[in-house]
Amino acid sequence: MPVSAKQLNFSNISTEFDKFYNQNQNNLLSLLDEHINISDYIPFSFYQKYYSNFGTKRDFSLESMLNFYIIKNLLSIPTNDLLITLLHISSELREFCGFLRVPHKSQFSRFKSEFLNDLNDLFHNLVDFTDDISKEVSSFLSSILITDTTGFEAYVAENNPKFYQAELRKSKTYAKYFKDNNQNPSFDVEKYAQSQMPKFATSNTDVKLAYLNGHFGYFLKSVISTNGFGLVRDVNFYDSDNSLSNDLRPQDIKDSYDAKSLIPALETHFSLHPDFSYKYFLGDAGFDADDNYAYLHKKEIMPIISLNPRNSSSLPEPGFNEIGIPLCPSDPSLPMVYDGIIREKGRADRIKYLCPKSHKTKNSDGKTVYVLSCDNPCSPSKCGRIKNLTIHHNYRFNTSMPRDSVKWQKLYKLRTICERSICQIKDFIQIKTSKVRNVVSLKSDVLLACISQLIAFILIFKAGNSDKPLAIKSLTA
Repeated sequence: MPVSAKQLNFSNISTEFDKFYNQNQNNLLSLLDEHINISDYIPFSFYQKYYSNFGTKRDFSLESMLNFYIIKNLLSIPTNDLLITLLHISSELREFCGFLRVPHKSQFSRFKSEFLNDLNDLFHNLVDFTDDISKEVSSFLSSILITDTTGFEAYVAENNPKFYQAELRKSKTYAKYFKDNNQNPSFDVEKYAQSQMPKFATSNTDVKLAYLNGHFGYFLKSVISTNGFGLVRDVNFYDSDNSLSNDLRPQDIKDSYDAKSLIPALETHFSLHPDFSYKYFLGDAGFDADDNYAYLHKKEIMPIISLNPRNSSSLPEPGFNEIGIPLCPSDPSLPMVYDGIIREKGRADRIKYLCPKSHKTKNSDGKTVYVLSCDNPCSPSKCGRIKNLTIHHNYRFNTSMPRDSVKWQKLYKLRTICERSICQIKDFIQIKTSKVRNVVSLKSDVLLACISQLIAFILIFKAGNSDKPLAIKSLTA
């Protein structure tokens, strides 16, 4: 039996789409208009900076510019150009934003590049405001701090996959030459290609090479903290040396960055919000470092951090004598030799002990080398077994909550909330299709996305849907 079909024309499609679009837009706009007054959250310093910049004869208010980006992010509109086009079409959108006429796109670019610090102040104002709401909804979830590292991929030529493939082809050519001439048998094709990649993008030196999100790329690195709801509490564009070498695997370098970035990020957070307190800290294995445990212990925050197997050596562990000197694992009668203090930026000082059967000497070039006289070394290192001790080296294992307990495992599962929140922020700014080159503008985009998330949380709470505090898509359904 033939299926009867209704003939559609372009007019029908356009009418139905317009009806669907306007119905959803009006729901969101009416909710925002009823419950949100953005001027309640804008710091006075932001007003001063904005109006001193544009003077009294200004065409666009500060509130209208912020409303533009809130709408753009909540609807995940990929570009300013598309929303500007919609503003030309929709009088409702123009009225909500507060535009008497539609601004040129350069106006929005200047706004992001000139008011980064003020956007940061607005964001932290909202963090303070939403903290009280979070405690009212759930004191347990608001007592959890979750931190993760991520990177926002920049629009640079080096992020094209073909760029790395070109370096890989060169490395394979070298590998073939070495093989044909019986040279350098330990040559690693991938590690050499990675080491040859430039440390920063040619068009923007602030965008640096990093191993984040499971692959190499040129990112704006950041440390993002949320509470148990997934509400962003802090965005820290912390940077550290993340250079690649032939001796380290990419994941090892990422772990090193994670371990070093936590304390500076949390110090910034608590300096801006000194009255904030948390009961639990949730982090992945990248934060498994002695310094982090000591810092959290000092802050009276219980760490829920998985052990990183890369931080645990498979070599036999040395014992200790009565005065705390480590002993040779193969012969406990031999104390290891003190070899000075290791001082590294972003980490606690460590005491270095060497194998008792190794000693230093200088070669013909005047460089210091180690000579090992052990017949049966317990380590492949040229200088034998090394033991580095920090003052609080036992914090990793002596946790206040056992890692095999049910409560620990349930808390650790909440860690993914932060990852989902980061994904939501990237969805707001459409990072995969973003063509922002300027780092200041990219940082502003991230902060505006976080501001939009907190505004949406306030809106959902005031609308009486606090049981689903981050169900932002329901606002447009």
